[in-house]
Amino acid sequence: MSISSKADRSSNLTTFIVNGEFSADEMLSVLKPFFENPDHPPTLNILWDLQEINPVASIKDEDLNEIVSFLSIHSAKRIGGKTAIVARADFEYNISKKYELFSQLKGLSEVIETFRSLGEAMIWLGVS
Repeated sequence: MSISSKADRSSNLTTFIVNGEFSADEMLSVLKPFFENPDHPPTLNILWDLQEINPVASIKDEDLNEIVSFLSIHSAKRIGGKTAIVARADFEYNISKKYELFSQLKGLSEVIETFRSLGEAMIWLGVS
């Protein structure tokens, strides 16, 4: 998997674009510097673009829990933040909805929504 990121500080938005197969370890390797860099605090809003991801049939509930557990440690850094996930394919969309549920159950301070289109996600995030 390849994850590229771009921060737009004026919009308080970081976009992560995922290509290829999904790996919880690789996702965490991108999230750690995002949250732990003292020179660049995390943006309030995040967009995960999963439109170019390969089917993630290997993703397990344990992987989602590992990601959500990491995020819960840093949750206070993004109080009032929003995370939009764009997933067009049904399988990725459903996994993303499960991730939303896990995040709610863990009590993350951010709001997470999954969308089928980039335009809908950008509107919800309040950026264009």
